[in-house]
Amino acid sequence: MNSTTPDISIIVPIINEAGELPELFTSLAAQRGVTLELLLCDGGSSDDSCEIASMLADSCSFPVRLIRTGRGRGSQMNAGAAEATAGLLLFLHADSRFEDSTALLKAVEYYRNDQADAPRTFAARFGLHFRRSQPARPLLAYFFYESKARLARRDCIRGDQGFLLNRDAFSEAGGFDESLPFLEDLRLVAATTPQIEWRLLPATVSTSARRFEQEGLLERQILNAIIVNNALAGWSAFFESLPGLYREQCHTAGGRLLLFPLLKGIGGLLELASAEWRRSFWQGTGRHVASNAWQLFFWLDVRRAFRAGKTPAEVRQRWLDFYQNRLERFFQSGPAAFTAQLAVRLWLRWMLFRGTRRTG
Repeated sequence: MNSTTPDISIIVPIINEAGELPELFTSLAAQRGVTLELLLCDGGSSDDSCEIASMLADSCSFPVRLIRTGRGRGSQMNAGAAEATAGLLLFLHADSRFEDSTALLKAVEYYRNDQADAPRTFAARFGLHFRRSQPARPLLAYFFYESKARLARRDCIRGDQGFLLNRDAFSEAGGFDESLPFLEDLRLVAATTPQIEWRLLPATVSTSARRFEQEGLLERQILNAIIVNNALAGWSAFFESLPGLYREQCHTAGGRLLLFPLLKGIGGLLELASAEWRRSFWQGTGRHVASNAWQLFFWLDVRRAFRAGKTPAEVRQRWLDFYQNRLERFFQSGPAAFTAQLAVRLWLRWMLFRGTRRTG
């Protein structure tokens, strides 16, 4: 084992990832030009993850440490960061892969060039690519999410892009939030100071589309949007009930995400809340939805690039620029928020009505 400090410490939270670990090790072992260490932070796996990790580590060309932690990605990755020896930390998911054998070298060189004049806080992420079961058939929806991940907007940055931070930036942000078992990526980005620009690294990481393909891309994105909205609203009752609601729908759907049981649960929770709280919640929801109208305009830009055979890096932001220059102020106004609130409330009622008819 090399006793020198590695160029980069890679921190991966795992829970029952036995099927992903061999390919993860293979992907990292193929990286050239950098020294690395891998810290696997196990949050209580009940499969063979730990045994497989130990076996793979024995024949690995880089040092590997298995850390037993509490459950929850935030606490798992914080534990890994505390044990890491490099000054540059890369937080990856177990299903992350690098198809370019120089991806990490490019990332480290980008960081060194950034720090050449003077040391400073640094945060970055990779471009994103979805690995699909039918890659030969391009889909606009995945192209849209890959393109959106490249935007210089903090609300578009997600953990499946890989988070590359130096210790100054990670410490300044206070590490990952551990209060919820998810959303730790969004909260870390939000916790970094406005002076930190989240850079886009000159390389791409791929992530599995398995959850989207199994649960349904549209259904999963709707649930993700609901989770983000309710987190912004500080709706603790929703997050306390979500695991049970999610298990219930998975049990009946066989893995396919059914929105009706989840929406029915949301409707029930709203009825239990006070009228004043519901009014505040819907007002906040309206503001949040209206502020995301820019995505409709960016979709037009993405669709044009997709039809022209471009890559996500080649999307030209004509419609998005038009929105930002001409329409953004309107969509941040009270009337726009009220209209968005009304639209969401009508959508929820329609979904509950349709779901009740189908199950009744």
